[in-house]
Amino acid sequence: MFHGKAPMPPEATAPVRKFRLLTDTLIHAMRSGAMKPGDRLPSVRALCRIHQLSTSTVRRVLEDLEAAGLIEAQPRRGYFVLEPRMPSPSPSASRPQKVAVAPLALRLFDALRDSHIAPFGSPFIEPAWLDLDRVNYHLRQAARRFSPERGLRDLPPGSDALRQQIARRALHQGVTLDWEETVITCGAMEALNLALRAVARPGDVIAVESPTFYGLLHAIENNGMQALEIRTDPARGIDLDELDAAIPRHNVAACLLMPSLQNPLGFVMREADKQRLIDILERHRIPLIEDDAYRELAFSDVPYRPVKHYDRSGRVLYCSTFSKAFSPGPRIGWLAAGRYYRETLLLKLMGTLATPIPNQMAVASYLQHEKPDRRLAQLRRRLSGQLARLADEVERHFPPGTRVSRPAGGYVLWAALPDNVDTLAAYDATIADGMSYVPGTIFSPSGRFGHCLRLNGGFDFDRDALARLARLGRRLTTG
Repeated sequence: MFHGKAPMPPEATAPVRKFRLLTDTLIHAMRSGAMKPGDRLPSVRALCRIHQLSTSTVRRVLEDLEAAGLIEAQPRRGYFVLEPRMPSPSPSASRPQKVAVAPLALRLFDALRDSHIAPFGSPFIEPAWLDLDRVNYHLRQAARRFSPERGLRDLPPGSDALRQQIARRALHQGVTLDWEETVITCGAMEALNLALRAVARPGDVIAVESPTFYGLLHAIENNGMQALEIRTDPARGIDLDELDAAIPRHNVAACLLMPSLQNPLGFVMREADKQRLIDILERHRIPLIEDDAYRELAFSDVPYRPVKHYDRSGRVLYCSTFSKAFSPGPRIGWLAAGRYYRETLLLKLMGTLATPIPNQMAVASYLQHEKPDRRLAQLRRRLSGQLARLADEVERHFPPGTRVSRPAGGYVLWAALPDNVDTLAAYDATIADGMSYVPGTIFSPSGRFGHCLRLNGGFDFDRDALARLARLGRRLTTG
């Protein structure tokens, strides 16, 4: 939890406050959907009357919004809302790369230990927003019920009760999982590492989105493999034509993707594209490791289908976790491995041997007896509002030309700044100022995205945190 305090700037004058209020009001209306692309803004005269501002002040607000690419002026017609400017798609794939993200990842995690640093760089959600009380209750009950006999019964692949509960919850969301082919793991990262080792060997080439979550890159690095970046659109996902061509050209052994609620971009692939991805995998006879860690945090009321839904031959190894939406404490993940079940089970036995049995018992009991959907709906609404507010702050304070993602769920925001900005160069000064973020280069094995960064919206950012974010914006603007 963030406990930082920062000295506040002098109070703004009344005209400046009104200027900012109008700017924030219009930006929020556009981001929330109250004003959609193509809608006409109220006239200058109407805005002056409603907000009690001078004509010159209103015109300056509109000019700033136009310079930011949010609206456009049409002669004799007024101002109109533009389509949001998303970050540009990544460059095309070049060649496989060795991965070396671990040193920077260690620096990022060092900042997490300091509660006085505003955790915009954290990969975790605010613990108080999760169902910790009820999860902890089930952990206490499991500790009382645990026996040595139970410990033997729930060795890998894991607790039958838990695997059945996971499959049952997935079925209610439109996903069919075979619980008997599911391995319980110590979090999603172990699931991903097991999946990689089951389908590839050191030196093999793994296709990834660009940018992609640095945890996936670290798994590739940890297993001595190479990553091949595939062009990725911030709204639609991986370029399937490029992937199709790259697989035989670079002898790709497997794909490691986040087709839904991708970290850091937040997109969900279209259903037709997921079906086509399966067709490509089948034609080239290679597996997909699907990371679906944020599934429970989708903003849409209609559950999306993972690529696993379209899997006809067991080539998709589906990884997910209990940590993101419920509680990170038990460290419960799972891997529905399809045709690779025996390989992953053997690797689990040769590795950590077993996931802590009381934790499995507790999560199984929680899923059986609790009704988390109402709480999850409230959490999703909260996260959606947090990300909208965070995007407003970024667009207000960051350099002109900055583009931000439009996440379909989760709690992270991707910002692409002008190409001449170096977000890594500003990192140490920003940490010293009491704020963290994630520089964009860590999301690419080739060091792309040096002008980008990722921000966490999953915590209560107060005036202190927002003041630090504004100072980061000024630091990035002035260099």
